[in-house]
Amino acid sequence: MANANKTGLWHLVRSLWILLLMSPAASPAPDSVAASNWMDAALDNAYAGRTANTHYRLFELVKKQHPNSQILSLDDPNFDLTGFLASKNITEDVLIGAQVPKQHIVLTRSDNARNFRDFRRYHGEEETYQLPTLEKSLQNGGFEVDYASTHFNIYQFDWYSPIRAIYLVFDGDDLTAGTELVQDVYDWMENVKDEIWVFDQSADWNGIVLEADMLHNLRRDTSVFFDSEDAYKSLNVAWKRGILLIGPPGNGKTEAIKAIIKGTSVPCLYVKSFKSHDGPEFGIRTIFKKARQSAPCILVLEDLDSLLEPMTRSFFLNELDGLESNHGILTVATTNHPENIDHAILNRPSRFDTKYVFDLPSPYLRQKYINMWLLKLESLGIGVNGDQYASIEVFAEELALRTEGWSFAYLKELFVSFQLSRAALQSTGVAAGDTTQEIFQHVETLGKQVAMDASSSADDPDAALSAMSFRGMRMQMGRMMR
Repeated sequence: MANANKTGLWHLVRSLWILLLMSPAASPAPDSVAASNWMDAALDNAYAGRTANTHYRLFELVKKQHPNSQILSLDDPNFDLTGFLASKNITEDVLIGAQVPKQHIVLTRSDNARNFRDFRRYHGEEETYQLPTLEKSLQNGGFEVDYASTHFNIYQFDWYSPIRAIYLVFDGDDLTAGTELVQDVYDWMENVKDEIWVFDQSADWNGIVLEADMLHNLRRDTSVFFDSEDAYKSLNVAWKRGILLIGPPGNGKTEAIKAIIKGTSVPCLYVKSFKSHDGPEFGIRTIFKKARQSAPCILVLEDLDSLLEPMTRSFFLNELDGLESNHGILTVATTNHPENIDHAILNRPSRFDTKYVFDLPSPYLRQKYINMWLLKLESLGIGVNGDQYASIEVFAEELALRTEGWSFAYLKELFVSFQLSRAALQSTGVAAGDTTQEIFQHVETLGKQVAMDASSSADDPDAALSAMSFRGMRMQMGRMMR
């Protein structure tokens, strides 16, 4: 009898235990504390590095929250879903409650905001200062949105930047709706919006038109520099150089820099501004620190006269030629206004000890440059021998005479505008006329702009001073070469 009682009691306990396991309390309700902490626990594991495959673990947890939904995941840190939705005027609603108990919102200052110290340093008038705007972004959390007749729950996780995971949760028979949204976002990201895309083509020395001696010396002072470390050591001279390219716009300084960069296999740091959120001194220090870490390298300072402010001049000089070693750094700077550069920078040896003047091209250089373009037209199947000219060379000589005072930039524009007009004729089915006469028509049209620019420069005291500086430097360099 006792054994029977014990057996009955055992079956009763066993039945109660099974019922307890099968009861809803064994699986917490979606809005219970245990369910609401799923994201916190996942992120704790991710940030602590306790999860071997964080992406899979997060996917698994999202799937538990939405067992009957489709889930599409991305790990692209540049995926701009928020920007795409904003461009479509689609409102995002923050997920709340059991699904996302905590939202991690990050506030950042907009990129166009100026540091207050920079404002005081450069402007000096408090009434013109504009307060920086704040931008809000989601780092960890979720939101829901309707797109193309589909309702999406979207979760975003960021840990150990730039590691990022995005999960698109939606109802459907397959992943089609989510895939179409992702494709639309990427298509939008690739299209030009309120921005300018700059496409650049690297130049090489074969496309640089300069006087033979100047071209040879420029190539020697740049390309050979990085192969000369032992020579500098044997002479007990610091292995660094400073080269300054001087001249009015459009005469080949930038093209020369492109050729210098392409002609070497070392890193290049291209600087267009010293300004930073922590002031220009911090910007200068950061740039030179990075150059020393990257050496041997090329440090390009575009428009040096506009980069430097009076209060940062001595700081810049200390970084350029101070206690810190700039071993293996080739500094190449450009300027359109050498008269605006302090003499301590312009004329002090070991800073910019070599200067090259890029002035308006001579008739010989114009003819050489024009001939190069005419050969390009020939290679495209455009004949350039008119009725009056026996060869390309003869036509190039005549064209060089008619373009007195033109820069290389204007000569390039001459041939680009000709090609565009020829393409327009071809698209409308109109037969092309005599090539030489068409080019001369473009010379007449573009020549008016050249004359206007020359007249404006003549009336500008700064431009006149620049021209005197260019002539003086060219004469000085001529005396040094003799």
